[in-house]
Amino acid sequence: MTTSLSPFPGYYKRNKKNDKVSRRFLTFTLLLSFYILGSHATSSILEHHPKWASIAASQTNIHNVLSGRYIIEFDEAYQGTSARFVQELEDDNDRIKWKVAHDYDTESIFRGISVQLEHNNFYVASDNNDRQHDQLLAEHRVIHRVMEKHHVKRVYPVVEIQRPIVEQYSTADPDTGLELAPDVKDLPFSHSLTQVDRVHTELGLLGDGITVGVIDTGVDYYHPALGGGFGPGYKISLGYDLVGDNYNVSDPTSIHPVGTPLDTCITSGSGHGTHVSGIIAAEDKKYNFTGVAPHVKLGMWRIFGCKGSTSNDLVIKAMILAYEAGCNIINLSLGGVNSWPEDPSAVVADRISKKNVTMVIAAGNEGRKGVFMVSSPSTGYDVISVASVDNEYSLQPVLSVDSTHERFPYVLSSTTHDFVNGTLVAYSDDSENNDGDACPGTEPDNNLKGHIVLVKRGLCEFDVKAKQVADAGGIAMLVYDQDGSDVFKPSTEIAPIPVAAISHESGVALLELSVKEGPVPISFSTQLHQVKISSAGLVSRFSSVGPTYDFGMKPDIAGVGGFIFSTLPKRQGSYGVLSGTSMASPYVAGVCALYLQAHGADKDPLFVRDQLQNYAIEVPAAGDRKDITLDSPIRQGGGLVQAYDAIQGGIHITPGKISFNDTVRYKPQTVTITNMRNQAVSLTLENIPGVPVDPYNLSIFGYAPVEPAPSTSTITADLSFESTITLEPEESRQLTVSINGFSQEPDPNKPYPIYGGHIRLFDAQQSSSGTVQFPYMGVIGNVTNIPIFDNGFPLITNMKQLISHNSYELIKFANDTTEYIIKRTPGDDNSILVVVRFLLGTRRFIADVLDSEQALIGTAVTSSYVQRNTMDGASMVVINSWNGTYIPNKFDYESHQVPLQNGTYHLRWRALRLMGDPSNTESWETVTSKPIIVM
Repeated sequence: MTTSLSPFPGYYKRNKKNDKVSRRFLTFTLLLSFYILGSHATSSILEHHPKWASIAASQTNIHNVLSGRYIIEFDEAYQGTSARFVQELEDDNDRIKWKVAHDYDTESIFRGISVQLEHNNFYVASDNNDRQHDQLLAEHRVIHRVMEKHHVKRVYPVVEIQRPIVEQYSTADPDTGLELAPDVKDLPFSHSLTQVDRVHTELGLLGDGITVGVIDTGVDYYHPALGGGFGPGYKISLGYDLVGDNYNVSDPTSIHPVGTPLDTCITSGSGHGTHVSGIIAAEDKKYNFTGVAPHVKLGMWRIFGCKGSTSNDLVIKAMILAYEAGCNIINLSLGGVNSWPEDPSAVVADRISKKNVTMVIAAGNEGRKGVFMVSSPSTGYDVISVASVDNEYSLQPVLSVDSTHERFPYVLSSTTHDFVNGTLVAYSDDSENNDGDACPGTEPDNNLKGHIVLVKRGLCEFDVKAKQVADAGGIAMLVYDQDGSDVFKPSTEIAPIPVAAISHESGVALLELSVKEGPVPISFSTQLHQVKISSAGLVSRFSSVGPTYDFGMKPDIAGVGGFIFSTLPKRQGSYGVLSGTSMASPYVAGVCALYLQAHGADKDPLFVRDQLQNYAIEVPAAGDRKDITLDSPIRQGGGLVQAYDAIQGGIHITPGKISFNDTVRYKPQTVTITNMRNQAVSLTLENIPGVPVDPYNLSIFGYAPVEPAPSTSTITADLSFESTITLEPEESRQLTVSINGFSQEPDPNKPYPIYGGHIRLFDAQQSSSGTVQFPYMGVIGNVTNIPIFDNGFPLITNMKQLISHNSYELIKFANDTTEYIIKRTPGDDNSILVVVRFLLGTRRFIADVLDSEQALIGTAVTSSYVQRNTMDGASMVVINSWNGTYIPNKFDYESHQVPLQNGTYHLRWRALRLMGDPSNTESWETVTSKPIIVM
């Protein structure tokens, strides 16, 4: 096994001032993971079968596998109905009842069913009373028999898809509407960044004749900016509510479909689909607000209830319904982290794309968690994965200093609806040494009674700070950030006083005024002002970073998704500013609609994607970079979409992106350049490097990917290609791009840097063809050598140790333990817990069972397409229970998984390295356990 440094020392180093909290939090994380994942240890019965399509969600806590639920895809040759198929299953075993959740019956896209198994219909209690294990084992045996049928093509698990999470900055008051200051102009501020304004005014394109489908949380179609109704003659004329308001993903019986996709929810999680719809197609006369393609026909397929998540079988069903309804474009502002393109929803999205439907999908909001974090289904090969760039302005209320009339933008916390005017004092008068402001054990520098209290963000939760301030007599808390000039939204749940936030720059200015003059009278206005965003035109901090695990470049393109003004349901104020790739994706979907109106609704989706990438504008790197000015393609894709240039552009490059893989598997890449103009063009070519991304910092975090992924090095690739190309009208030529070398050797402490940039082509004669470009990327080093398991993992423990130890102690306990015992007597511990921390995704994870001589006798667990773990509490480790059952080497389809005889055994965990050859033993990272005694 390759040794890797543990990330935990780095984790605690970053949190050393709150070490006690961090350690308790990790213990809680392990317990949470157990309850989510403890039931998946017997998946090897299914994993051995070639028709089983495992996905990463089944072995990580990114999603929850939904027990008893499966998607069964029929073979193309099967001519029967779903009802006939189910009847055949029940005829095989009349004790088993199948409930069909969804029927998929679209030739060339997907034919099959999503089913629910009722456990009580086939479960028989076992002698060892391990009900959960035996229930799952019986269930998997049933599914195994299903896969043996010749007319079954594939079987997938049904997994949970989390509700889209966005950052909310401001919303209108439901009673008074928008209170706009006189300085507000040109809503929604984004169209000048993307040339959409020019497409509207100069080309007169508004999306006429194009149908855009949206799969989301529903829509308030009574909103006047969205047409005021539903059905023929209205803007939103297509769609369906697949679930109903009270849908609970864990209870299939809670589905109550409704004929229209109306969002009537009043919870804070609602309104997402209405915001997305407005970005695409709003026409608002009151505030002169226009969506990207206001004349498109919209469809909405609702797959979320008022609360909670949804499932991948619903996502697939909604995509098929939107395809069958005739949508030219389908937008999905949803997904989950899974950087393997084999996810079933990504597979279906690819199939729909091949039928000339442009699939536009959010890349995800995991940008703070490092590399390989793009969401599926945007990982599909033929879809458009969309990153987010921050808008130029936002709408925010301001507070005013009564004496100086200075104004500072603020944002209310998640549970604060109104703020109070009053006098401001600081909790601490020193802005440099107050990271623990208002945390337990600290004392304020000033009398807080009756004042609004200025507090610096950091170390403890906002609710904790608010209680500390309230206990000292403060009437409200104003939090300022630790750095930066942009405001943020504090997350509170039980704060006893109003909480709002301001930027670091604003906080320092108010602190200096407070120290100088004492209590400062301030007033909070609810009127919304046009506030400049300091990160305008840069990749949003939350935008997920690629690439995929097969080193495909994702995301593909960027849209404006940070600080986006759009519609909300009327009961939520009708308008609001949200941030997320959820907002960037519909923006690009709207641009696609403009393009299809100009060039034909039947345009090949891959041609459209290439064209958007060819004419995108490269996004600058964040920070004051003098050496390399462009951001990495694994953050921005081709760049920020430019609608006018893409529509008018006469040069086309395909593919619109290239990947050189790693340096061991490197080979030159070729693109085809076509002159679509009626005049010859001469192009000059130039390499424009982007900043590299440094996934690792061995001296601090070992091989745990750095979160977020930094760009501190300056490595660039020296490329070789023709310097000029001349093309006659309608002529195509191939261009080969190769790598001569790199500007420097990687820092040994920062291995496997991901380099990239853009190859720019500009017209030497300055004709109307414009400037085009395409992005490239690659990795320095042999990625097969990157460790999969963290140091000390996998490890074996039990529930008692799991509860009572933090991470250090748990690893030490595992190292000090000489053997583990599984007792099958009633009342004893009849299973052990296996804890795994994946530093990198793996295509294949196997737990072999070895006898006392360490000879292979069978397999305990097998899983495919595993997503890596992060430092986030919800996905730091994976935990499975194992009770001493296995599948023998000579696999018997009838006996399946069997209990071990009493004796001494070992588990040998194997993970296939990135780009590894499964037949080569050197491609597997291997760890063998200490003796396990079964008695």
